[in-house]
Amino acid sequence: MSSQLNPTPSFLFGPFEYDGASGELRKHRNRVRIQGQPLQILASLLARAGDVVSRESLQRELWAGATNGDFEHGLNAAVNKLRQVLGDSAEQPRYIETLPGRGYRFIAPLQSPSMLSVVELRPAVVEPTASGRRWWAWVGGALLLFCPLGLGYWWGQMRTSGVAWKPGQFAIQPPLGYFLEGAGIRQSFALSPDGKRLAFTAMDSSGVFSAFVRDLDSLEVKPVPDGKGAYSVYWSPDSRWLSFTARGQLRRIALGGAASQSLGAPMPYLGMGIPLGKDRQLISSHNFSAILSGTDPQAREIPGIYAWPQMLPDGKHFLSTRFDIQSGQHRASVSAVDRLDERRELVQADSRVMYTGSVRGNGGYLLFLKAGTLLAQPFDPGSLQTTGPPVAIVRRVTSFQHTGAADFSVADRGLLAYQTFVNRSQLTWVSRTGEVLSAASPGDLSTKHARLSPDGKRIATSIFDVDRGVTDIWIFEGGAGRRLTTGRGIRHSPVWSPDGKKVVFFRAFGGFPKLAWQAVDDGSPEEALPESAYMQPSSWSPDGRFILYNDDGLPAATNGGQSDIFAVDLKRGPKLVPLIKTPFHEANGAFSPDGRWIAFTSNESGRTEIYVQAVETGDSLRVVGKRHLLSNKGAQCLRWRADGRELFYLAFDGKVYAVPVRLGPAVETGAPIALFSISTEARAAIHSMLGFDVSADGSRFLVPTVSAKDGPAIVVVQDWERLLLGAVE
Repeated sequence: MSSQLNPTPSFLFGPFEYDGASGELRKHRNRVRIQGQPLQILASLLARAGDVVSRESLQRELWAGATNGDFEHGLNAAVNKLRQVLGDSAEQPRYIETLPGRGYRFIAPLQSPSMLSVVELRPAVVEPTASGRRWWAWVGGALLLFCPLGLGYWWGQMRTSGVAWKPGQFAIQPPLGYFLEGAGIRQSFALSPDGKRLAFTAMDSSGVFSAFVRDLDSLEVKPVPDGKGAYSVYWSPDSRWLSFTARGQLRRIALGGAASQSLGAPMPYLGMGIPLGKDRQLISSHNFSAILSGTDPQAREIPGIYAWPQMLPDGKHFLSTRFDIQSGQHRASVSAVDRLDERRELVQADSRVMYTGSVRGNGGYLLFLKAGTLLAQPFDPGSLQTTGPPVAIVRRVTSFQHTGAADFSVADRGLLAYQTFVNRSQLTWVSRTGEVLSAASPGDLSTKHARLSPDGKRIATSIFDVDRGVTDIWIFEGGAGRRLTTGRGIRHSPVWSPDGKKVVFFRAFGGFPKLAWQAVDDGSPEEALPESAYMQPSSWSPDGRFILYNDDGLPAATNGGQSDIFAVDLKRGPKLVPLIKTPFHEANGAFSPDGRWIAFTSNESGRTEIYVQAVETGDSLRVVGKRHLLSNKGAQCLRWRADGRELFYLAFDGKVYAVPVRLGPAVETGAPIALFSISTEARAAIHSMLGFDVSADGSRFLVPTVSAKDGPAIVVVQDWERLLLGAVE
């Protein structure tokens, strides 16, 4: 490839590339069929990105001599055509903003073309002769044009030869029908330490994750044997074993193996683990660390938190992090394998910290996030000290404040992987058949949880902020939104009080979620409610006395945990009251509109389904009588109609069902009726609980939808150290 600069600029935005030299628009490197005035308008807007391009200017450039009527019609038609090609809209623009009476402005961020090449086929160290350059160009062109698989093989061969390459990157997508979700509390993808493979998890329509592996010198993505239900993945330091959590078990599989083996039951929310000698592992979540021995199936808790452990090159020391409540930061430190209680603090970050060696000499780097930016700080593994200030690499990578989880991974041979982040979801009103009726929120959010106020006029939702790594509670009314909660910590799962004056939600900051509530209109600060181990609110009784919550947030299919349903009795104290306490995973309790029944999910049958049971109040709240099964295809989320005549739920097939219900001294139910689907893509938009809602008469549904066509991908960057010369936006 020529190293001369092209005087005609090219522009990269989202999945698109506009080549100024050829006048072509490409999407994911495939040419887009667009020409004439729509293409010329795009070129003009790109050349002045961020500035207003007036209608008069476009008329002079493209419609000189045309009558005003012809110009107005032609411009509107050309802009509409351009928006269709880009998947854009005037109401919710991602690329082209309309300024009524003035003109248009290109608003999407532009990227550097050199950072988005698949792989640049030229060594960065070995400088070939003129004839060699012609040969390399011929081979590179042949590979790109005729043999995509050959490109993967070529790259794999050159990586193992020790030749350094200019930075290149490519994207990895999950198999058809699966979608990526942010890490949240886990490690959702990981490069093998030798830099040859990527393991990742992806979600299907049932809401269950599965594990996959891709060899980086191949285009094939392979499912991991026994990987159904896999939630968190990590490699052994020698890259020979992949460990993953699935359905309440920590499992391990050998590279190329046909079956996995159980290592025992891990603690909830396991993140990563490292070996500590023969048949012993240090495993850790963000708030619990333990030793797992090959002779003992139960993890044994140890003092101290060693979250996100990673072995350093000497095999004698390892990195870990712990969350500091006072600073709101994760403190990364190094410890000796045989002296866990001795720590040497290194850096403070918004996320977990990973080490990788340099491909350009001795030493290496610590990688971590701050304010949504991935940073690399020079680090000497010999002296165990940082040797320089951090430098930005990539913007808009997600981290999750109270857990330290982050969407990046690093490995030998100069490899970096990170998951792209796009605000791409919104709340939408749909009919009982799934027909889109209207937007209920802007289209550039990251949310998938919504609760209607009792009068049906306002929406409470939780929205993720990538720069802060947190979700906040927002209130929307008439399409306009305002942030209700502020301050440190993650807030989620809002539930309205019966009078519509307050919302209760959970707040997590350095530990398990706890309940808090806040008035919606008077500006008063949030107040904490009595605490238990884990508290996720789900319903508020019609008389205002009880708030239901469950003490685990993940279904048993994913976490293997056990969950019970409790009530906060606001009349007595408030006091915490056990309501449904069994060996099973019960959650999502919801009072019927008359307050005499609750619906909830339980896995007592071996699959999570919806049940209804009567409740009595008096000195306290208790369930009475038998349970009535309502669903038959699995259930993830439920809502009552305001008159109690129907109950709606999301099944494992991704469809919302309606169950006719008649409440009285006994409960009578009909067969579930399928209404419409909520896309898996929308349910994987961010790491959070799903929550749709329904209008009082059951005619309209408030659901999360995807407002942008281009979703997240895992981007693999080779020779990422060259990115230290400038951040990638």
